[in-house]
Amino acid sequence: MIESSLERIRQASPRDIDAVRSLGEPLMGMSEAMRARHLELKQFLREQVYRHQRVLRMTTKAKRVLSSLFSAFMEEIKLMPAEHRDMALRAEQRDGIAGRARIVADYVAGMTDRYAILEYRRLFDPAERT
Repeated sequence: MIESSLERIRQASPRDIDAVRSLGEPLMGMSEAMRARHLELKQFLREQVYRHQRVLRMTTKAKRVLSSLFSAFMEEIKLMPAEHRDMALRAEQRDGIAGRARIVADYVAGMTDRYAILEYRRLFDPAERT
């Protein structure tokens, strides 16, 4: 990137910022060879990592956990800790159901993975005693 950008700057020899703006293409960037390698790496990561069966399975589980928590807290606000419950009720009075949903969403979004899983188990696992 550095070498390619230095070469572009050398070739363009801009005298001022207006000359840079008028070029029509960026001065900073990868060489075509590096761009091709970069795209190849991105494709590999997409196929072999981001869309790997195990990753997709975990993503599906995470979506289910978050969606279930959100729905449960929206349906029964008393399931949330008092501080968040009170904030949600105030927001609902002020902004309607959208206000409540915003606070519930913020509460769920602020959970760590471990805490979200624990809350999910507490709410939905019949064997859980808390």
